[in-house]
Amino acid sequence: MTDNVSQALTAVTAADQRAIERFLYEEVKVLDDWEWVKWLDFLHDDIMYWAPTQEDRYSRERSKRIAEFGTSAYFEDNKTELSVRVHRMLTNQAWSEEPPSRSRHIITNIMVDPGVEPGEFKVRSHFFDYRSNGQRAWDMVTGQRDDVIVRAPESEWGYLIKTRRILFDMSIILNKNLTLFY
Repeated sequence: MTDNVSQALTAVTAADQRAIERFLYEEVKVLDDWEWVKWLDFLHDDIMYWAPTQEDRYSRERSKRIAEFGTSAYFEDNKTELSVRVHRMLTNQAWSEEPPSRSRHIITNIMVDPGVEPGEFKVRSHFFDYRSNGQRAWDMVTGQRDDVIVRAPESEWGYLIKTRRILFDMSIILNKNLTLFY
């Protein structure tokens, strides 16, 4: 019998692990460079990109802290809605981004497991996003991303993000806005 780490290491090839890590690093580079139209190319046409709210709960109710899909969320966007958000940001009419923010996305703790279907992967990562806007405004957001990433030879990246659930570490987000993508 093998240990859990050995099983995890053999469940996904080293090549897939490394390729998906690089894919995610390329994604955050595009986000930091404000190449949001290009960022849309990382997303599957059927993407569900959402961030459920979380409540502080007692230990005995911890399993109920994350809102169910379709109930309470900061956003629940498909590709069309994400495209509208991206194009609005580029019109110079998104006042929350005038002047434009400077941001840095840092992702870490990338864990890749096999998905349900062949060529599908369940990927968990943690993020730290720093944003400054203007001379004195800045904020930081941390959290976890749970993705389903699919192999997509037709994509220039080789993979596409099919679902992304974003869990912010804070139960109340005190940022002025959530215009960044996570």
